[in-house]
Amino acid sequence: MKNGDVITGKIVRKFNEKVVFKTSYAGEIQVIWSEIETIRTDEPLAITLSDRTNLRTPLESYDIGKATIQLAPARVRKNEDKQYEEKEIPLEELMYINPTPELSGIGVSWKGRINLGGAVTQGNTDTTTLRLDGESIARTLKHRLTVAAVVNRATSEGENTQFNNRSLIKLDRFVSNKWYVYVNNTLENDRFRDIRLRTTTGAGSGYQVYERPDLNLFVEGGLNYVTVNYYDVDNESYPGARWAVKYDQRILGGSTQFFHEHEILLGLDNASNALAFTKTGLRFPIINNFNASVQYNLDWAGQPADGRKSTDSALIFNLGYVWN
Repeated sequence: MKNGDVITGKIVRKFNEKVVFKTSYAGEIQVIWSEIETIRTDEPLAITLSDRTNLRTPLESYDIGKATIQLAPARVRKNEDKQYEEKEIPLEELMYINPTPELSGIGVSWKGRINLGGAVTQGNTDTTTLRLDGESIARTLKHRLTVAAVVNRATSEGENTQFNNRSLIKLDRFVSNKWYVYVNNTLENDRFRDIRLRTTTGAGSGYQVYERPDLNLFVEGGLNYVTVNYYDVDNESYPGARWAVKYDQRILGGSTQFFHEHEILLGLDNASNALAFTKTGLRFPIINNFNASVQYNLDWAGQPADGRKSTDSALIFNLGYVWN
């Protein structure tokens, strides 16, 4: 380090100007990359340079602020050991160490989750409740595809008391490391809100403030066109402005995840044609990739169908499975 300290451990990864070391004495620690003066590794690491070149090479510093890397093997004679061409680069040209596939630009990372919640009571009261939701995200260097869906069903004494579905597909195209443009489509059905099918289609732009294993945040906005087919009243359609935020962060030593999402649609022809969807909660690890979660959902419509309420809320407990 520039202050004279020496850190010994395993390099887990480098991203966003920080490098993560796994040490035997302090677990995982993060160090600001610009504070590193020299570096040496015993084994080859996957690296991505600032010119997007991807290599697998050990690192060795012979000069302060620089690292020597191994390029492709040079031409050698028969029965001779391979001789690698070496090149010295400034440390600031080393963009990523052990990057994920999308950061390296040569692969796709896929992550997602699926949650299940429900209850059955029998006796003096016969009720059944079922909730299923899931989300899958495929990410490359320049693109991100998000597919999500939620299904709610409930009955009481043999009568339906909840029956709704909502699905989303959104494609992001990154035009820089942070900025992206997107197209999205949402389909929604809710019998008890008199919604046979609500379709929301649009496009816009967003800014990825953070995108890390422990912290993610983006904000985005754009224009959408909303079409609603009702069961009992006249259909309607209108243009709208959209604003959305998605945030999650590891807390309590990284074992628990806090998350919050909201999406707001405001009718451009009539301000009362406003919709809001929010979701806030915590996910707790159980074992391996299984977790439990508690969340509070609030859906609001500025102009609900006749005889319906503006606000629907739910406190939800789920068991889930995540993959990365």
